[in-house]
Amino acid sequence: MAMPPVPPHSAAGARGGAPAVTPAGNEASAALRAWLYEVKPDGTSHLMGPRSGRPMAEIEAGATLCVSVEGGQNTPARRYLKAPPAEGMSSDPVTVSMDPRNGFWMIQNTGITNTLRVQQYGLSAVPLRPQTSMPMAGRDVAVWIPVVPHGPMSGNGESFRLLILAAGPEKQDGLGRTRLITAPRRYLSEAKQEALIAYFGDHLSWPPLPAPHVRQQAEVEKIALQYGLAKTPTPERWARNRFDVLAGRDGLFRDADWFPRLGGPDRTLANHLAAFHRLVELRTITLRRVCEWVRQHDVEPYVIIDRQLVPAR
Repeated sequence: MAMPPVPPHSAAGARGGAPAVTPAGNEASAALRAWLYEVKPDGTSHLMGPRSGRPMAEIEAGATLCVSVEGGQNTPARRYLKAPPAEGMSSDPVTVSMDPRNGFWMIQNTGITNTLRVQQYGLSAVPLRPQTSMPMAGRDVAVWIPVVPHGPMSGNGESFRLLILAAGPEKQDGLGRTRLITAPRRYLSEAKQEALIAYFGDHLSWPPLPAPHVRQQAEVEKIALQYGLAKTPTPERWARNRFDVLAGRDGLFRDADWFPRLGGPDRTLANHLAAFHRLVELRTITLRRVCEWVRQHDVEPYVIIDRQLVPAR
């Protein structure tokens, strides 16, 4: 059974149930797979449907995926992902189809009223206005669909549903006369891999969290103690060492030949978020790699990943 996503500090965390980052074991061969989640008030997401170990919808290249309240007749060219109705959500909020000109999946906001948000794994969400579209720039992408929240404390706020999309292997960057400078080019040692998950685990969770934060050293130490992680020489010194691996004198984010350092000597680790995002943009950090690092370094409590979404090796 897949482990339901839980807050990273909950006693029912990754170490309290099934492994959080073990592949579901039945990897689909479709060109695009899709799941629909509901975001709960605590920020975690829960699948809207039975946990069968398979995607809720699968389509091949050339077909179209439609998220729809009413649904429709599935055909080889058009497949429907039926969503329960919700106030504030269009009856047909999203369609996804491949652009034959460039081979990228295109996400379209087919509603006429509300703005959606599109988020690539590890990055921030960007708005998608009604009747506009944008390419799915990575293998793992989420579409935030706003709905009116229910309950006495809802006020004028908003809640969300999440369309999680997983594509096949990424299209390789073309080789032309221009020098290629956006390919993955950073080597991350095991200590850096471990440090990125410990401090940036909220940003590396999947489905994404609504308001992720970069952890402080004391928080990283507290989680290690809470879950009894065997970190040497002590959890406190381990947390400090992993901080230095990222932001110390010779740390990953202090590498002057890579990313400019702004803000002076009093920068916090959160001030390096732009450099972290660049690692994701260049595909040095991917969902598949994060899942492998979590298993290798015993840092499961720092990240929330629904095992149904873990890519196959």
